[in-house]
Amino acid sequence: MRLDLSVSLSAGAPVVGVSGEVDLLTADDLYEFLATVIRQRGPRLSVDLRRVTFMDSRGATAMLRARRLARSLGGNLTLIGPSAPAALVLRAVLPDQDLAPPGRTAVAVPCRHPSV
Repeated sequence: MRLDLSVSLSAGAPVVGVSGEVDLLTADDLYEFLATVIRQRGPRLSVDLRRVTFMDSRGATAMLRARRLARSLGGNLTLIGPSAPAALVLRAVLPDQDLAPPGRTAVAVPCRHPSV
């Protein structure tokens, strides 16, 4: 169970690359990485999920927490082409997020619930 994380810039905004399994053992690492990027590089970021091979509810919760943090600081978290395993779980946890097919950028949409 390996999780690889990277960060790059695209048009001046951070893009976090996620590769591997996002589950009970790695979800906290993902959240801490995303929170650090948000705090250090600004609250507008994209997360590339094309190389995620597995995601469970803990992984989706980590994404939700990071999105809440970004929004609380005036930004947003946009998903880039979630893999099929990631999209399946994220659709249940983030129903207001437009999940683009792999290789395409999802559009960040306004939150429907003030608490999210």
